[in-house]
Amino acid sequence: MKKKKNIILFLFIFTNISLFAQNPPFNGNGDGTAGDPFQIWNLTDWKEFEDSVSSSVGYPSIWWHQGKHFRLMQDVADSLKQSTSALRGHFHGNEKKLTLAIIYNPQSSNPSSVFFRGLSDGGTIDSLVVNGYVSEGIISSVGSYGGICTVSNCINNATVTTIYGSVAGITRSNSGIISHCINNGSVSGNDNVAGIASQNIGATIAGCINTGNITATNSGSNISLSGMGGIVAVSGGSISSCINFGTIEGQRNVAGIVGWASAGPPTWGTISNCLNAGFIKGEKIVGGIAGYYEVISISNCLNTGVIEGEEDVGAIVGKEP
Repeated sequence: MKKKKNIILFLFIFTNISLFAQNPPFNGNGDGTAGDPFQIWNLTDWKEFEDSVSSSVGYPSIWWHQGKHFRLMQDVADSLKQSTSALRGHFHGNEKKLTLAIIYNPQSSNPSSVFFRGLSDGGTIDSLVVNGYVSEGIISSVGSYGGICTVSNCINNATVTTIYGSVAGITRSNSGIISHCINNGSVSGNDNVAGIASQNIGATIAGCINTGNITATNSGSNISLSGMGGIVAVSGGSISSCINFGTIEGQRNVAGIVGWASAGPPTWGTISNCLNAGFIKGEKIVGGIAGYYEVISISNCLNTGVIEGEEDVGAIVGKEP
Protein backbone atom coordinates (compact mmCIF):
# COMPACT_ATOMS: atom_id res chain seq x y z
CA MET A 1 0.00 0.00 0.00
CA LYS A 2 2.82 2.36 0.92
CA LYS A 3 4.60 1.60 -2.36
CA LYS A 4 1.42 2.40 -4.29
CA LYS A 5 1.05 5.75 -2.50
CA ASN A 6 4.67 6.62 -3.28
CA ILE A 7 4.11 5.84 -6.97
CA ILE A 8 0.98 8.03 -7.04
CA LEU A 9 2.81 10.85 -5.27
CA PHE A 10 5.72 10.60 -7.73
CA LEU A 11 3.38 10.72 -10.73
CA PHE A 12 1.58 13.76 -9.28
CA ILE A 13 4.85 15.66 -8.68
CA PHE A 14 6.28 14.68 -12.08
CA THR A 15 3.11 15.73 -13.92
CA ASN A 16 2.97 19.11 -12.22
CA ILE A 17 6.67 19.79 -12.73
CA SER A 18 6.34 18.89 -16.42
CA LEU A 19 3.33 21.14 -16.87
CA PHE A 20 5.12 24.04 -15.17
CA ALA A 21 8.28 23.49 -17.21
CA GLN A 22 6.47 23.27 -20.54
CA ASN A 23 4.12 26.23 -20.16
CA PRO A 24 5.00 29.87 -19.46
CA PRO A 25 2.91 31.60 -16.76
CA PHE A 26 1.08 34.06 -19.02
CA ASN A 27 -2.41 33.47 -17.64
CA GLY A 28 -3.82 32.18 -20.91
CA ASN A 29 -2.97 35.21 -23.05
CA GLY A 30 -2.35 33.52 -26.39
CA ASP A 31 -1.25 30.00 -27.16
CA GLY A 32 2.29 30.71 -28.42
CA THR A 33 1.55 30.24 -32.12
CA ALA A 34 2.36 32.78 -34.83
CA GLY A 35 -1.34 33.63 -35.17
CA ASP A 36 -1.96 33.86 -31.41
CA PRO A 37 1.35 34.65 -29.66
CA PHE A 38 1.82 34.87 -25.90
CA GLN A 39 1.11 38.50 -24.97
CA ILE A 40 3.23 40.73 -22.76
CA TRP A 41 1.13 43.67 -21.55
CA ASN A 42 2.96 45.03 -18.52
CA LEU A 43 5.96 44.72 -16.22
CA THR A 44 4.48 41.70 -14.44
CA ASP A 45 4.08 39.82 -17.73
CA TRP A 46 7.57 40.84 -18.79
CA LYS A 47 9.17 39.56 -15.58
CA GLU A 48 7.27 36.29 -15.81
CA PHE A 49 8.42 35.87 -19.40
CA GLU A 50 12.03 36.71 -18.56
CA ASP A 51 12.12 34.52 -15.44
CA SER A 52 10.44 31.54 -17.09
CA VAL A 53 12.96 31.51 -19.95
CA SER A 54 15.96 32.17 -17.72
CA SER A 55 15.01 29.46 -15.22
CA SER A 56 14.34 26.74 -17.81
CA VAL A 57 16.69 23.93 -16.82
CA GLY A 58 16.85 20.23 -17.56
CA TYR A 59 15.81 18.49 -20.75
CA PRO A 60 13.21 18.90 -22.20
CA SER A 61 12.05 21.92 -20.19
CA ILE A 62 15.09 23.96 -21.22
CA TRP A 63 13.53 24.31 -24.65
CA TRP A 64 9.86 24.88 -23.80
CA HIS A 65 10.06 28.26 -25.56
CA GLN A 66 11.62 26.87 -28.75
CA GLY A 67 9.44 27.82 -31.71
CA LYS A 68 6.98 29.72 -29.50
CA HIS A 69 5.91 33.29 -30.36
CA PHE A 70 5.81 36.25 -27.94
CA ARG A 71 4.46 39.75 -28.60
CA LEU A 72 5.09 42.95 -26.64
CA MET A 73 1.69 44.67 -26.48
CA GLN A 74 2.63 47.91 -24.68
CA ASP A 75 5.72 49.90 -23.70
CA VAL A 76 7.48 48.41 -20.65
CA ALA A 77 10.16 49.83 -18.33
CA ASP A 78 12.39 47.59 -16.22
CA SER A 79 15.84 47.25 -14.68
CA LEU A 80 17.10 43.82 -15.71
CA LYS A 81 19.11 41.22 -13.92
CA GLN A 82 21.48 38.83 -15.65
CA SER A 83 19.69 36.34 -17.88
CA THR A 84 20.87 32.75 -17.80
CA SER A 85 19.45 31.14 -20.93
CA ALA A 86 19.29 31.73 -24.68
CA LEU A 87 15.93 32.55 -26.22
CA ARG A 88 14.87 29.85 -28.69
CA GLY A 89 11.58 31.40 -29.71
CA HIS A 90 10.29 34.37 -31.67
CA PHE A 91 9.97 37.73 -29.93
CA HIS A 92 7.87 40.34 -31.73
CA GLY A 93 8.53 43.81 -30.37
CA ASN A 94 5.46 45.18 -32.16
CA GLU A 95 7.32 48.53 -32.43
CA LYS A 96 6.86 48.98 -28.67
CA LYS A 97 9.52 50.41 -26.37
CA LEU A 98 11.48 48.47 -23.79
CA THR A 99 13.12 51.03 -21.48
CA LEU A 100 15.95 49.57 -19.41
CA ALA A 101 18.38 50.73 -16.75
CA ILE A 102 21.23 48.41 -15.80
CA ILE A 103 23.30 49.03 -12.69
CA TYR A 104 26.85 47.71 -12.98
CA ASN A 105 28.27 45.32 -10.44
CA PRO A 106 32.04 45.90 -10.71
CA GLN A 107 32.65 42.54 -9.00
CA SER A 108 30.68 40.60 -11.62
CA SER A 109 32.56 38.84 -14.42
CA ASN A 110 29.33 38.52 -16.39
CA PRO A 111 27.43 41.82 -16.46
CA SER A 112 23.75 42.05 -17.33
CA SER A 113 22.51 41.93 -20.89
CA VAL A 114 19.55 43.77 -22.35
CA PHE A 115 17.75 40.66 -23.39
CA PHE A 116 18.88 37.08 -22.94
CA ARG A 117 22.33 35.64 -23.08
CA GLY A 118 21.78 34.65 -26.68
CA LEU A 119 19.43 33.82 -29.51
CA SER A 120 19.55 30.17 -30.55
CA ASP A 121 17.84 27.37 -32.49
CA GLY A 122 16.35 29.56 -35.20
CA GLY A 123 15.08 32.18 -32.76
CA THR A 124 14.12 35.66 -33.97
CA ILE A 125 13.66 39.18 -32.65
CA ASP A 126 11.88 41.82 -34.69
CA SER A 127 10.48 45.34 -34.39
CA LEU A 128 11.75 46.01 -30.85
CA VAL A 129 12.73 49.50 -29.67
CA VAL A 130 15.14 49.73 -26.71
CA ASN A 131 15.66 52.89 -24.65
CA GLY A 132 17.62 53.69 -21.49
CA TYR A 133 21.03 52.38 -20.40
CA VAL A 134 22.32 48.89 -21.19
CA SER A 135 25.55 46.93 -21.12
CA GLU A 136 25.61 44.65 -24.17
CA GLY A 137 23.21 45.97 -26.80
CA ILE A 138 19.83 44.41 -27.57
CA ILE A 139 21.12 40.82 -27.17
CA SER A 140 24.47 39.32 -26.26
CA SER A 141 24.83 36.95 -29.22
CA VAL A 142 22.90 35.96 -32.35
CA GLY A 143 23.62 32.32 -33.08
CA SER A 144 23.33 29.73 -35.83
CA TYR A 145 23.16 26.57 -33.73
CA GLY A 146 20.00 24.60 -34.51
CA GLY A 147 19.00 27.04 -37.26
CA ILE A 148 19.96 30.53 -38.43
CA CYS A 149 18.79 33.21 -35.99
CA THR A 150 17.68 36.67 -37.14
CA VAL A 151 17.29 40.14 -35.68
CA SER A 152 15.34 42.53 -37.91
CA ASN A 153 13.80 46.00 -37.85
CA CYS A 154 15.01 46.71 -34.31
CA ILE A 155 16.10 50.10 -32.98
CA ASN A 156 18.50 50.74 -30.13
CA ASN A 157 18.24 54.22 -28.61
CA ALA A 158 19.92 53.21 -25.35
CA THR A 159 23.35 54.30 -24.19
CA VAL A 160 25.54 51.20 -24.34
CA THR A 161 28.68 50.96 -22.23
CA THR A 162 30.82 48.24 -20.68
CA ILE A 163 33.94 47.98 -18.58
CA TYR A 164 34.65 44.57 -20.11
CA GLY A 165 35.28 43.44 -23.68
CA SER A 166 33.33 43.68 -26.91
CA VAL A 167 30.20 45.80 -27.09
CA ALA A 168 27.78 47.07 -29.75
CA GLY A 169 24.35 48.61 -30.12
CA ILE A 170 22.58 45.47 -31.39
CA THR A 171 24.78 42.47 -30.48
CA ARG A 172 28.28 41.53 -29.43
CA SER A 173 28.49 38.50 -31.72
CA ASN A 174 26.59 37.71 -34.92
CA SER A 175 26.58 34.27 -36.48
CA GLY A 176 23.13 34.73 -38.00
CA ILE A 177 21.39 37.52 -39.90
CA ILE A 178 20.90 41.13 -38.77
CA SER A 179 18.82 43.22 -41.15
CA HIS A 180 17.34 46.73 -41.22
CA CYS A 181 18.36 47.56 -37.65
CA ILE A 182 19.31 51.02 -36.39
CA ASN A 183 21.60 52.07 -33.57
CA ASN A 184 21.04 55.63 -32.33
CA GLY A 185 22.69 55.18 -28.95
CA SER A 186 26.23 56.11 -28.01
CA VAL A 187 28.41 53.02 -27.56
CA SER A 188 31.64 52.96 -25.55
CA GLY A 189 34.05 50.26 -24.43
CA ASN A 190 37.63 49.07 -24.46
CA ASP A 191 38.02 47.30 -27.82
CA ASN A 192 35.84 45.73 -30.53
CA VAL A 193 33.21 48.46 -30.21
CA ALA A 194 30.61 49.06 -32.93
CA GLY A 195 27.18 50.41 -33.73
CA ILE A 196 25.57 47.14 -34.87
CA ALA A 197 27.78 44.11 -34.04
CA SER A 198 31.20 43.65 -32.44
CA GLN A 199 31.88 40.48 -34.44
CA ASN A 200 30.33 39.31 -37.70
CA ILE A 201 32.09 36.08 -38.56
CA GLY A 202 30.74 34.20 -41.57
CA ALA A 203 27.40 35.92 -41.06
CA THR A 204 25.20 38.57 -42.68
CA ILE A 205 24.43 42.20 -41.84
CA ALA A 206 22.26 44.09 -44.33
CA GLY A 207 20.46 47.41 -44.52
CA CYS A 208 21.59 48.65 -41.09
CA ILE A 209 22.28 52.21 -39.97
CA ASN A 210 24.36 53.71 -37.19
CA THR A 211 23.88 57.32 -36.04
CA GLY A 212 25.39 56.91 -32.57
CA ASN A 213 28.83 58.06 -31.49
CA ILE A 214 31.20 55.10 -31.05
CA THR A 215 34.27 55.39 -28.80
CA ALA A 216 36.92 52.93 -27.62
CA THR A 217 39.69 53.39 -25.08
CA ASN A 218 42.04 50.83 -26.67
CA SER A 219 40.79 49.80 -30.11
CA GLY A 220 43.04 47.49 -32.12
CA SER A 221 44.86 46.45 -28.96
CA ASN A 222 45.44 42.92 -30.32
CA ILE A 223 46.77 44.35 -33.64
CA SER A 224 44.81 41.69 -35.56
CA LEU A 225 41.13 40.75 -35.31
CA SER A 226 40.26 43.77 -33.24
CA GLY A 227 39.17 47.33 -33.88
CA MET A 228 36.03 49.43 -34.07
CA GLY A 229 33.52 50.53 -36.67
CA GLY A 230 30.27 52.32 -37.21
CA ILE A 231 28.62 49.05 -38.26
CA VAL A 232 30.99 46.21 -37.23
CA ALA A 233 34.28 46.02 -35.34
CA VAL A 234 35.56 42.73 -36.82
CA SER A 235 33.99 41.02 -39.84
CA GLY A 236 34.63 37.97 -41.98
CA GLY A 237 31.08 37.83 -43.30
CA SER A 238 28.79 39.81 -45.58
CA ILE A 239 27.96 43.47 -44.98
CA SER A 240 25.73 45.22 -47.49
CA SER A 241 23.71 48.42 -47.90
CA CYS A 242 24.75 49.81 -44.51
CA ILE A 243 25.30 53.48 -43.57
CA ASN A 244 27.24 55.16 -40.80
CA PHE A 245 26.43 58.74 -39.78
CA GLY A 246 28.04 58.58 -36.33
CA THR A 247 31.37 59.86 -35.08
CA ILE A 248 33.85 56.99 -34.63
CA GLU A 249 36.87 57.66 -32.40
CA GLY A 250 39.56 55.17 -31.37
CA GLN A 251 43.22 54.28 -31.68
CA ARG A 252 43.87 51.55 -34.25
CA ASN A 253 41.76 49.79 -36.91
CA VAL A 254 39.08 52.48 -36.94
CA ALA A 255 36.51 52.87 -39.73
CA GLY A 256 33.04 54.01 -40.66
CA ILE A 257 31.82 50.51 -41.60
CA VAL A 258 34.31 47.80 -40.43
CA GLY A 259 37.43 48.24 -38.31
CA TRP A 260 39.05 44.90 -39.23
CA ALA A 261 37.81 43.02 -42.29
CA SER A 262 39.31 39.63 -43.04
CA ALA A 263 38.00 36.32 -44.33
CA GLY A 264 38.92 33.07 -46.01
CA PRO A 265 37.19 30.05 -47.51
CA PRO A 266 34.50 28.92 -47.25
CA THR A 267 33.10 32.27 -46.05
CA TRP A 268 34.76 34.88 -48.24
CA GLY A 269 33.79 38.22 -46.78
CA THR A 270 32.23 41.09 -48.65
CA ILE A 271 31.44 44.75 -48.07
CA SER A 272 29.12 46.18 -50.70
CA ASN A 273 26.93 49.22 -51.34
CA CYS A 274 27.88 50.87 -48.04
CA LEU A 275 28.26 54.55 -47.17
CA ASN A 276 30.17 56.37 -44.48
CA ALA A 277 29.09 59.96 -43.85
CA GLY A 278 30.46 60.21 -40.31
CA PHE A 279 33.61 61.74 -38.83
CA ILE A 280 36.27 59.04 -38.34
CA LYS A 281 39.26 59.69 -36.10
CA GLY A 282 42.08 57.39 -35.03
CA GLU A 283 45.82 57.10 -34.74
CA LYS A 284 46.77 54.22 -37.06
CA ILE A 285 44.93 52.27 -39.77
CA VAL A 286 41.94 54.55 -40.25
CA GLY A 287 39.50 54.30 -43.16
CA GLY A 288 36.14 55.56 -44.31
CA ILE A 289 34.85 52.06 -45.10
CA ALA A 290 37.42 49.65 -43.58
CA GLY A 291 40.43 50.20 -41.36
CA TYR A 292 42.39 47.05 -42.20
CA TYR A 293 41.22 44.56 -44.80
CA GLU A 294 42.53 41.42 -46.49
CA VAL A 295 41.07 38.59 -48.59
CA ILE A 296 37.75 40.40 -48.78
CA SER A 297 35.78 42.15 -51.51
CA ILE A 298 34.82 45.83 -51.23
CA SER A 299 32.50 47.10 -53.96
CA ASN A 300 30.25 50.08 -54.69
CA CYS A 301 31.13 51.80 -51.41
CA LEU A 302 31.35 55.55 -50.81
CA ASN A 303 32.86 57.78 -48.16
CA THR A 304 31.78 61.40 -47.72
CA GLY A 305 32.98 61.83 -44.14
CA VAL A 306 36.17 63.43 -42.81
CA ILE A 307 38.90 60.89 -41.98
CA GLU A 308 41.67 61.84 -39.56
CA GLY A 309 44.70 59.80 -38.53
CA GLU A 310 48.47 59.76 -38.18
CA GLU A 311 49.43 56.66 -40.15
CA ASP A 312 47.78 54.43 -42.79
CA VAL A 313 44.77 56.64 -43.50
CA GLY A 314 42.43 56.31 -46.47
CA ALA A 315 39.05 57.48 -47.70
CA ILE A 316 37.98 53.87 -48.34
CA VAL A 317 40.63 51.62 -46.71
CA GLY A 318 43.28 52.51 -44.18
CA LYS A 319 45.64 49.61 -44.80
CA GLU A 320 45.93 46.50 -46.92
CA PRO A 321 48.36 43.61 -46.28
